[in-house]
Amino acid sequence: MKDNWEFLLSEFHRLGGIADNVCLKEGEYGRGIFSKNPRLKSRIFTPYKLLIKKDDIYLEDNKLRIKKDKVYDQDIRDFFNFYQDNFSWGSGGKETTELFEKGLSLFNSNLKELIKKYALLDIDLRHKGKWNNVIKTQFLNARAIHFENSSVIAPIWELINHKVGSLPFIITNEGISTPNHPALSSEIRFSYNNTSPISRFFSYGFFSEETIIFSVPFSLNIEDQDIDITCKGMSLKDDSLKIEKSGKSFILEGFPIADVNHPRLPYDYFNEIARKIGLNNIPKDFLLKIFEFNISTRKKIIYESDLIDNEVSKILCNVLHYEISLISTHN
Repeated sequence: MKDNWEFLLSEFHRLGGIADNVCLKEGEYGRGIFSKNPRLKSRIFTPYKLLIKKDDIYLEDNKLRIKKDKVYDQDIRDFFNFYQDNFSWGSGGKETTELFEKGLSLFNSNLKELIKKYALLDIDLRHKGKWNNVIKTQFLNARAIHFENSSVIAPIWELINHKVGSLPFIITNEGISTPNHPALSSEIRFSYNNTSPISRFFSYGFFSEETIIFSVPFSLNIEDQDIDITCKGMSLKDDSLKIEKSGKSFILEGFPIADVNHPRLPYDYFNEIARKIGLNNIPKDFLLKIFEFNISTRKKIIYESDLIDNEVSKILCNVLHYEISLISTHN
């Protein structure tokens, strides 16, 4: 493995990549990237020419390869093949992804229906088609990053693990880089993006104590004003507040119901909604009803998950218990 790693880095450098003061080893969170010398800065930079479009990748004899009709130099193809076979797809990536997807496939119909309705994920649709292609798609989706209107795979850089609250990575026109960390004695990690624990779980296959929780879909009526407030249950990527109106119904894209860093966010967000749609005298317990509905819905999913005896359902329960604990702090 060490010889393969050194060869990979030499080819990476030759093709314009930067991998300064880094090594690959097992850590607390599985395999990850560490500093070789903790007194020196470390950096990984994958240049534009080595970013492989996700749609240009296919399976050949169950190995990840770049499609033959796509324009890539042969040395880039050779590098990508060696990387995937020895450090990514062919070095545990396929097996880990398949274990997670098999766990999801064993969920009973009630659990799948709850997840479809409240987590907005259709597991049966996700698993439609040839199984190997399903695994390939989920593997690439979990590792792809948006770059110049394309979804790409960034070799070596994508070996960095996620950590809540850590620095974000850096994207420039030249490529994708790790953050400008000081010298580190621990594992090098960065934040993939901001999302909820349940979204992280279904997208990446692990439990992470993310700092923000979004509401599941709901539709609640303000009886004395005969107004319906509906939430689609989407995760919000920014602070924008999108409200649609249909008759006496107001439809929200999403609603943050807990935020570790901004505990007042659910209340402030709700007050801003009320101001924008001109609602006065909203019952004081209306927001409480949203909290209670979110907690009870998660408890339903936990109940069904407990009936499934596999590791994936156990992790899902841990994710939901964590979300309930955060929501309850505002309840």
